Amino acid sequence: MKLYMVRHGESICNVRRLLYGRTDCALTDKGCAQAREVGAKLKSEKIDRCIASPLIRAAETARLALWDRDIPIELNDGLMEQDMGEWENVPFEDLVREQPKLLDEMFQDWTSVVPPGGESYETLRERVRGVLRGIIERDEDTLIVAHNGPLTTAMILLLDMPDTSVNKLWFEQGTWSCVEIERGRARLKYFNK
Repeated sequence: MKLYMVRHGESICNVRRLLYGRTDCALTDKGCAQAREVGAKLKSEKIDRCIASPLIRAAETARLALWDRDIPIELNDGLMEQDMGEWENVPFEDLVREQPKLLDEMFQDWTSVVPPGGESYETLRERVRGVLRGIIERDEDTLIVAHNGPLTTAMILLLDMPDTSVNKLWFEQGTWSCVEIERGRARLKYFNK
């Protein structure tokens, strides 16, 4: 069984340099092109189903990547990005100026800092764990289209890495990664290909 992982393409909020998680912002033209490109890169890979975050930037990436393939796309709230609470839609520059210490702590170890009024890493990890459990039970080659937070979390859960490893992983837009699971053991095959 193979799990393919794709981060959504560039979004309007990426371009505006906002800190965002649950905000539902659309893909840019570049993001749409990245989604089509990753679909072309995955063309020769066997994929039975796709599970995507329902946020438009991920759901649209999945649709554009698979537009010419008969692969069902299921939307799953468990793959949504971390809720940034009071930091949703706040420009990075404002947070650097207004809350530099807390922001720096979050970027140093994302697992230990909860955005004010937002979601903890532990909550995110447990909902991603639930999604993975369901995918693995179905035992089908699956494309997961989501956000950097849930994808890095899925990767560390699959590879049995410590939580703090999420701070060292970054899923590039327009690329795909793959973890293969055989006899209950996961192994990284490709990262940001």
